[in-house]
Amino acid sequence: MAKDLTEALRLLTGVDPNSLTNSPEPLKDRGAAAKQKASTLNTAKGSGGGSGGGPFTETAYADRTYWATRMKTTPDGIFTMALKPIKKIKMTDAAGGDASILLKDPPP
Repeated sequence: MAKDLTEALRLLTGVDPNSLTNSPEPLKDRGAAAKQKASTLNTAKGSGGGSGGGPFTETAYADRTYWATRMKTTPDGIFTMALKPIKKIKMTDAAGGDASILLKDPPP
């Protein structure tokens, strides 16, 4: 059967699987890419409402808020778990300013 399959593939592709002359040429070595340097001016004005900058530190675990509890069942139906997805995490930035991570309500 393997011989028949090999012969069928040879007829379809027109390539002899035992011949190395039909293989593609190896790629030529192009060497490393040239070093480039780029820069840009930060001309954007403050948009307001944003925090100063990182690093950000969570204020306290107890400051987290959560979406409503959801019951999730495994696909085989054996286990059911109660999950409380995180809604908001309060943080402070390096300058002491308030920042928050707001997470979307996950699908049921």
